[in-house]
Amino acid sequence: MTVTEATTVPSTGSPNIRRWIRQRQIAANGRVDPATVYSVILALGMAVALVGQPIIAVVWPAAPTPDEEPSALVLVGAGLLLLAFFGILRQLGPMAVSRSDATWLLTAPVSRRTLLGPALALSTMAAVLVGGVTGLAVVGHLAARPASLFWPLTGAIAGSAAALGLARAALHCQRRPASARHIDLLGGVVAGTLVGVAASAQLADNPYPLRLGSFPASGALVLACAALVVAGILWGTARAGLDVWPTSRIVDASANAGVYADAIYAVEPSFLTELSTRRYWQRRTNIRTLGLIRRPGLPPLVGQDLLIVRRKASRLWWLAGVAAAPTVTADGPRWLLITLVLVGAMAAAGFTSESTHRDAANPALVRLLGLPEQQVRGQRLVVPGLLAALWSGLALGGLQAAGLLSGPWWALGLAIGPAAAVAALQRARASAASIGNVLIETPLGAFPAGMLLWLVNGLDVLAVLTLPVSIGIATGTALEWHLVPIQLALSALGCVLLIRWTPTRSIKP
Repeated sequence: MTVTEATTVPSTGSPNIRRWIRQRQIAANGRVDPATVYSVILALGMAVALVGQPIIAVVWPAAPTPDEEPSALVLVGAGLLLLAFFGILRQLGPMAVSRSDATWLLTAPVSRRTLLGPALALSTMAAVLVGGVTGLAVVGHLAARPASLFWPLTGAIAGSAAALGLARAALHCQRRPASARHIDLLGGVVAGTLVGVAASAQLADNPYPLRLGSFPASGALVLACAALVVAGILWGTARAGLDVWPTSRIVDASANAGVYADAIYAVEPSFLTELSTRRYWQRRTNIRTLGLIRRPGLPPLVGQDLLIVRRKASRLWWLAGVAAAPTVTADGPRWLLITLVLVGAMAAAGFTSESTHRDAANPALVRLLGLPEQQVRGQRLVVPGLLAALWSGLALGGLQAAGLLSGPWWALGLAIGPAAAVAALQRARASAASIGNVLIETPLGAFPAGMLLWLVNGLDVLAVLTLPVSIGIATGTALEWHLVPIQLALSALGCVLLIRWTPTRSIKP
């Protein structure tokens, strides 16, 4: 091959531009290293040997769900898993390209369908795999033994069709952000409803368990195949419209995927917080909504947190649905119930944590308001405290209404709110990089200690400030009213200590 032939670039409109680039890369760097292939195959073999049997036991157990357990929990769990898959696709794009392609090929007159083909194929394989395994697990828990061969096929096909439909909805949301809010709101309502159904099924009697053997397997297989055909047609329309996709949507998705990759590689979760902040505030803010911050009598930082709550209104349904999680797992160990209550309260308080993270990362913006550090911390505790109080009141009130706990637990849940806000504020003001840089040696390599400390950051504070709640749930005794003021005093003590005696600390991303 002559130098002229080696450097001849095909036309930019040619679909073989990727093949030409791959050939140039192979000529420069060589093909795949056999050692890399061996390492990947060995890692996959070890993963199958270690977790293969437990996964098979979860997907297809030896016996179906017992008659005394609610069969609705299986369907609810499958629905929540598919909704989580939809949420992951919404966060990642899913139509994204690599940074090099976004820099050099996305703005060039290259066939958009060829450029986005790998991302579409990866989304298709992920949807078929997740949906097929989920549907197979549902059939494995509900089908009577011995199960006909039609039922595993029906479950896998129906799950794949549902996952492809959700992936098509994620594509629609990426291309048309105006309708994404409505779809996200609908997903939050469905998730909250599913969690509520799971809680009611856990508490109610289940005299008629669901068994798939009572339905004709051939008819169910035909319906599943029809659903898969419809999902395939919808997916085909998405592939046909790749050439007219807006460039800005693909660039945003590529940037988001790059940030997630950087966060995993650097083990730095603060990158995701920065990404969340940019995604929520990159669009032009309506002047009418800014009036919420400038309203007389309302502190400016409280107004900003309320504006964030207004922007994230669709996620409030997720919080309301998760409040039923303690009731669903009430039959489990007490330590799990305590962990769900504390972690859920702190998660509700962290609903507006991005503003606190921004204050610590860029304190110059706060100084422009002329507010001292103590007033900033005091204002940042208001909205998180209210959200955490409402969530804790719902969670513990649900346990009280179910008869699992006796006494005024709803009032004790309201008293947890300020303590959870203190823990969430403490967590938001620190990152994994700023907590500790000591490396922990493991057989797989060095691991930064800051990540381990960041995982428990805030939980230790909340565990100390909510000792009455933990003791009451652990013992299961009837709650007395005198514990409510004690919890209020502990929460107030935590707020005072955070506002007055916490040293100023900034984030170093």
